[in-house]
Amino acid sequence: MLRELVLAIGIPLLVLLLAGLALKQWGDRLPTWLQRLAERPSWLWNAGIGVIIGLSLLRWLLQR
Repeated sequence: MLRELVLAIGIPLLVLLLAGLALKQWGDRLPTWLQRLAERPSWLWNAGIGVIIGLSLLRWLLQR
């Protein structure tokens, strides 16, 4: 049970952290399509990651 929870919450959080580090590290040297995404308001990114985490948690709860 704990393993599934770690997978459901840990993977989206890891993706969020890696994306944040990539944006901070590479800044202006990102590919064009990522630069366009980086210019968007942060609430869009936060909402997307929140949806991923929420759906992962819901999936975990429904499988129990």
